Amino acid sequence: MPFIALSHVSYTYSGRSKPAVEDVTAAFEQGETVALTGMNGSGKSTLARLILSLLKPQAGTVTLAGRPVSNYSLMEIGEKLGYVLQDPARMLFTTTVYDEIAFGLRWKGVRGAELHTTCRNVLEHFTLWPLRHKMPLTLSEGQKQLVAICAVLALKPAYLILDEPTKSIDTFHKNILLKTLQDIIHEGTGIMIISHDRDFTDRLCGRVIRMADGKVAADGSRC
Repeated sequence: MPFIALSHVSYTYSGRSKPAVEDVTAAFEQGETVALTGMNGSGKSTLARLILSLLKPQAGTVTLAGRPVSNYSLMEIGEKLGYVLQDPARMLFTTTVYDEIAFGLRWKGVRGAELHTTCRNVLEHFTLWPLRHKMPLTLSEGQKQLVAICAVLALKPAYLILDEPTKSIDTFHKNILLKTLQDIIHEGTGIMIISHDRDFTDRLCGRVIRMADGKVAADGSRC
């Protein structure tokens, strides 16, 4: 049974006649690494939002761990799926970098020394610990992106969906992110990367899905 499955899923945004996603059927295993590629407007980010139940399919079904995703609360989905938006500023809402990482951990019941150690470890790993007291929205775009990624990684979801994760980060931090994702893949975490950064996805993803005009135009091994 696939961890995520879409069956004949379609979605059209209000005021538009052309579907953003049209009749998409695809399945993803929990330990699988997938690159979702295609031109801007091809339906990649919409597909991710349908998987996360941020959008409701107007036709077809989406299942998560064998259950319709519509039967989950957003909190329950968040326990299984980690999502980093293409625009990290939309994910940042606390007054310090430290609290961005701590927020989701506190929601999961992590407290005290364990909370502090987890926050410190993930921020130090990405060389962000010196920025822990900074207000996230005052950071550079690359730093915002890294903070959003750190906040999701700290929660250790079963499956990660990352939308253009390398868009604003420098080569040094891109290599840290690459190594980090390679490590968690080896631990069994599934990853979907929506990206135009082919060099990055080629080093991580064994499967490539190419979207065009809201449909799956190609789906197969990178090789």
